[in-house]
Amino acid sequence: MKITPKFDVRQIMADTIRKDWFNFQNLAFESGLSIAKYMQDYINSRHRRRGASGNLANAITFESLSTAPARIGWGVGNISVLNAKAKYWYVVNYGKMVTGQAFIPGKGKFIPGSFEGDAPRSALKGGVQKFNYQDGSNMGMFPKNPIRPMNYIQASRRKFNKDLNLLLLQMRKGL
Repeated sequence: MKITPKFDVRQIMADTIRKDWFNFQNLAFESGLSIAKYMQDYINSRHRRRGASGNLANAITFESLSTAPARIGWGVGNISVLNAKAKYWYVVNYGKMVTGQAFIPGKGKFIPGSFEGDAPRSALKGGVQKFNYQDGSNMGMFPKNPIRPMNYIQASRRKFNKDLNLLLLQMRKGL
């Protein structure tokens, strides 16, 4: 049995995107900038402790990769930049290490420091206070639970897929 679609993809491309290629390039490039901003905002709005530095979100970069005319190429989140500026990017996104093992801060051993100057209190359990590392402190914590994943890469990918579909629909309608 052979199934033949009732439409021609090449004809749709010729009738829509190629007809207004320069506009499509511009909108696709703007989409990349939008995704980079979305990823930064997603990270900044979903951190679990007060006093976050914003370091991870600031390490998310947008880079144009277009090297030839009539091509669109961009990337969000250069891994070498992330590894240099926010080595923990992988753990925050996936909730585990590159090896696949769960990430428990300090491997579950004592970490000296305080929660905004106070010893840990079970009533505030769950990541509401900022932990300040302080070597030699008599206060501290024994982490027991692995880091929960934030999934900012996956959320940004879903947004990109949605935005791309809307862009293609917009081009097809000739808007």
